[in-house]
Amino acid sequence: MSREEIISAIQKCARKLGRAPTRAELRKMAGVSLSRVKYLFRGMTQALREAGLEAKGRGHLIRNEDLLLDWARLARKLGRLPAMTRYAYEGKYSQVPFLRRYGSWWAVPAAFQRFAREKRVENKWRDVLGMIERARTTEMRRSGAGARRPGGPSQEDRTTWAQRGGAKTWNARANEWTRRKLLRDRGLAGPPIDLPGLAHEPGNEQGVIFAFGAVAHKMGFRVLTFQQGFPDCEAMREIRPGVWQRVRIEFEYESRNFLKHKHRRDGCDVIVCWRHNWKECPKEIEVVELCRLIG
Repeated sequence: MSREEIISAIQKCARKLGRAPTRAELRKMAGVSLSRVKYLFRGMTQALREAGLEAKGRGHLIRNEDLLLDWARLARKLGRLPAMTRYAYEGKYSQVPFLRRYGSWWAVPAAFQRFAREKRVENKWRDVLGMIERARTTEMRRSGAGARRPGGPSQEDRTTWAQRGGAKTWNARANEWTRRKLLRDRGLAGPPIDLPGLAHEPGNEQGVIFAFGAVAHKMGFRVLTFQQGFPDCEAMREIRPGVWQRVRIEFEYESRNFLKHKHRRDGCDVIVCWRHNWKECPKEIEVVELCRLIG
């Protein structure tokens, strides 16, 4: 059985039992062996988390409130909004319930804002709400005319440097960047990244494909084929628990390259890119911006 089939089996058992199944119950009711669970999930606890179930005690379905509060607690601990991979390592739950309930990882901050308003806890979480607003402002700057070039200093770098003051000015630091010798016989990479198997941010389309492969299963994708022609990939995606649908995927380093490469808009369902900078992207094409999920 695949990861997705085991997750679906766990959820079906949970619905019948009204709680998370034990290992023995999962084996008896769904024929899932513990060895297979250990091989794919490193244990029952992680399998329950990825199925959206509380992994403690007898288990129960995780409330939206518990998910969002745990996300906010980690943001407060880190002092910034957690990337999906960081939450997977340090959060109480798996990232899978977030993706299934809110559609994408970058939709979680907006979900927390709504939760804070509805529960009237804005004052208690003022610091996290401030992080969300700052992240939104930064993203707006990046998507504008002042977006940084891959590998170059960001607007945040400039601001931080200016705030530090001292003898060196930003112009001096900019000169340092330009004086560093570029080795023409070597490839270029982005800043360091927190993703197993990938040391730096991708700097081209091939790197985007590698990064997608590392996190595809966490986002609910199951790749069927890759090809050299358009579109680059076909995959099955779980749109809700137990329901899958085929999607056509095109990989781009920047989303606007889709237009530059003159691809047919009716031949693609999802653009997977490192950075989304195509403001006029048709609404019928979904864009998965990996830099918002990984980092």
